[in-house]
Amino acid sequence: MSFKIDSTDRKILKYLIRDSRTKIVDIANYLGVTSAAIHQRLAKIKKEELIKEFTIKLDEKKLGYRTCAFVGIFMDKNSHYQDVVSRLERIDEVVETHYTTGKYALFIKIYSKDNDHLMQVLNGKIQSIQGITQTETFISLEEPINRNLPI
Repeated sequence: MSFKIDSTDRKILKYLIRDSRTKIVDIANYLGVTSAAIHQRLAKIKKEELIKEFTIKLDEKKLGYRTCAFVGIFMDKNSHYQDVVSRLERIDEVVETHYTTGKYALFIKIYSKDNDHLMQVLNGKIQSIQGITQTETFISLEEPINRNLPI
C-alpha cells in the first residue's frame, strides 16, 4: 500500500525538493502553520520512509569529471550478480548501478575526467571483474532533465 500524503505534505515536500536546507520556520511561515506542525508532518513522512535522504548534489564538472557515461554490462551468469555489484561498488567513478531487464544484466552510470580516464576505468577496473563478459558504453553529451517525480 502506498503512503498517502495530503496537500500540506505536498507543499512541504515541494519546498524541500527545491532546497533541502530550507528552515522549518520558513516553511511554517509560508504555509501559515506552526513549526511544531511541520516537525510532526516531517516525522510522519520520515517514518514512512517517503524521504530517502537529505543530500547535496555536487557539480561533477567543477570537480574535474567532464565525461559522463552509461555502460551496459553483460554477465556470463546472473549468479555473479552480487559479486559484480560488490566489485562495482568499490569503483569510485561508478555512481549508479541498475539491475535491468532486456539486453544488459546491469546498467551503470560513471563519471570520468576525460575519455582517457574513461578507458582506464572500463579496461582496468570494470572489464576485469570476474563474471563480466562484455560492456557497451554510451557517452552522455548533455543532461537537459534531472528531477524528482512530481508530487
